[in-house]
Amino acid sequence: MSAAVGVGMTVLGFSGLLPFAYERRHAAIDVLIPGDRSAVSAVYRTEDGHERRAFIGAPMVAVIPPEQSCSIQCERPADTLVLQVSQDFFAEQARAALGEPALRLVARYAAFDPFIREVGNALQVELDHGRPPNAAYLEPLAGVIAVHLARHYSAAAPNCAAPSGLPSHKLKRVQAFIAEHIAETIHVDRLAAEAHMSPFHFARMFKHSTGQPPHLCIVMQRVRQAKALLRESDLPLIEVAAQSGFRTQGHFTGVFRRYTGYTPRAFRLDCRAAQDE
Repeated sequence: MSAAVGVGMTVLGFSGLLPFAYERRHAAIDVLIPGDRSAVSAVYRTEDGHERRAFIGAPMVAVIPPEQSCSIQCERPADTLVLQVSQDFFAEQARAALGEPALRLVARYAAFDPFIREVGNALQVELDHGRPPNAAYLEPLAGVIAVHLARHYSAAAPNCAAPSGLPSHKLKRVQAFIAEHIAETIHVDRLAAEAHMSPFHFARMFKHSTGQPPHLCIVMQRVRQAKALLRESDLPLIEVAAQSGFRTQGHFTGVFRRYTGYTPRAFRLDCRAAQDE
């Protein structure tokens, strides 16, 4: 494990050489950023005392507030970052930026957050090259992250409202349609027709059900399809792109890198290297 300590935030980098496990510090907010091949699980207790297990995988992240008792483990070797933001520092930054120091964060174990993902990718590159970020680098970054958490993960934030989404049978029908037609152009209007709803109403309820708008869900399904083909076949990259529903190889490469941190070629080579070990 590598670590970088700054004012308000500590970065824990768990190496891809070994699985890991750790117990959380209750004085900090944990932001968990699993690597592309990580199989991370979190065991926690709900307010009524029941034990629950959540699985977190890329490109999702997890945000765990200080009061949430939780243990984290990764069952196979893969890079994973944990950003530990001091509760006192978070309160100070929330007060300065929003005038609300007493915000209560809500635990999110499968949050789609491109900003946090980009921060994690940048920090991981630094750690991979043996350059742990120093306090001067981490302090302003910690402030930005603290305000981001206050805006998007507090109990009052819009995306933490109680969900009321699609009925399960409609959601399954739509997800099955996406999987079956992933290589084709898929419009929201067509998904809405599968659910027998207007496009506007469907899109709103779909996001309540999954945490993602329909177009993003389609993109993530395409990325998963591409990852499977890259791991399990020798298809040329242009064919992988076509079978995953990307219009061009350039578009495929850009989207794939954005959500995994790898180019398709680098991802395939990394998978092959892991299989040869």
